[in-house]
Amino acid sequence: MDGLAHIFLHVGLCTAMANASPDTTLAIHVQMAYHAGGAPVDQTFHVPRGDGDEVVLEFDAPRGPYRVSIDAPKYGCASSGFASVIGDQNRKIVATLTPGTPPAVIPELMLQGLAPTSFLYVKPTYVMFDAGAACNQPVPAPLPEHVDFDYDQGAYYLTLYADPAVWARSPVFAMRLRTTTGLFHYVRVRLQLPPVAVAWPADVRFDVSEDMVDALATEKTDVLLCPKLWATSAG
Repeated sequence: MDGLAHIFLHVGLCTAMANASPDTTLAIHVQMAYHAGGAPVDQTFHVPRGDGDEVVLEFDAPRGPYRVSIDAPKYGCASSGFASVIGDQNRKIVATLTPGTPPAVIPELMLQGLAPTSFLYVKPTYVMFDAGAACNQPVPAPLPEHVDFDYDQGAYYLTLYADPAVWARSPVFAMRLRTTTGLFHYVRVRLQLPPVAVAWPADVRFDVSEDMVDALATEKTDVLLCPKLWATSAG
């Protein structure tokens, strides 16, 4: 079973907090909660304001997908979002506090896994194609989406946002990797996902090894590759 992840939570200060004197102690409440109930992290941190535009909070959390809620009641500022955590890894999470209680933007998918540092060199991202995209055939134009990518000491975290109408088209998902010549490999990633957006993002674990990336070197570019080795599991 995975051990705990060590979290470095970078909290951007709202204007009211940033205007406080450097020797002020800020009270910041952090909750990381599961979808089905339970909050392994539910703690108020008391930290000096300092002279920067953010503070860093450190704590441990078990593996899993989370809704991350942060608030500073004295200053009327809060933040809400989603993040996935892999056990036995360091994890940097960035959030910015804003006045009021902003609603969380719900991603359609959180994909994470272990990966070597060299994974960064192929500039990985995630794309979606219409359901008709076929293995070993040229890839069609990708569907509109927004993808956030983070790599943190041996693990990567991809968060995908897309319009619900796109999600409802049962798209084909692929990881896009850049070659040394500037072309792209597209590797299908099989996912068992709901056909429409829901109130909680799908969460998928997908480890990538050095051998998996190396094996693509002789494969065709700009076609949808479907190697059996690239398999996902529940996050």
